[in-house]
Amino acid sequence: MEIEDRKKNPKTREVAARLKRAFRLFFLRILRLKGQPEEVAGGIAIGVFIGLTPTVPLHTILSVLIAFLLGKSKLAAALGGLIANPFMLPLIYILDYKVGRMITGIEGVPLVWSEFSVSDLLDLGWDITYPLFVGGIALGLLSIFPSYFITKRLVILYRERRRKRLEKIGISSQTT
Repeated sequence: MEIEDRKKNPKTREVAARLKRAFRLFFLRILRLKGQPEEVAGGIAIGVFIGLTPTVPLHTILSVLIAFLLGKSKLAAALGGLIANPFMLPLIYILDYKVGRMITGIEGVPLVWSEFSVSDLLDLGWDITYPLFVGGIALGLLSIFPSYFITKRLVILYRERRRKRLEKIGISSQTT
């Protein structure tokens, strides 16, 4: 009954519609980035990798710097780093920590949702920092190939469909 009431609530539908629109616009912004599909996909992969590591205040700086050094799209790297947004960050950190504990074999202190805060993490020190970084790097490395190839394919498909639509109405398009 409660779920049905939420579905009927106009404010809930409006919020859902706004979130859907924001996600769509973000997705289109990525697809419309200038540059070769490999550059855009490389930037996204770099951003997602860095976004999955526990380097919160430095995500954008590190993503853009690495993209610059590797000749990939700096804007795509910054956008890819947005995977670590305020909504996803607690989930990412907990997953990083649990994966890191599995890899390192460190027992550590189990994380509980009610105890999650940055100051609590800092107080725990190396027992939590080491598995957090190891897990973040492991998950980041696992994310590189899927994010690269999916983004590259989507950019190519989007540009091809756009080119065909423009040719259909008699406009030539140059996408790079």
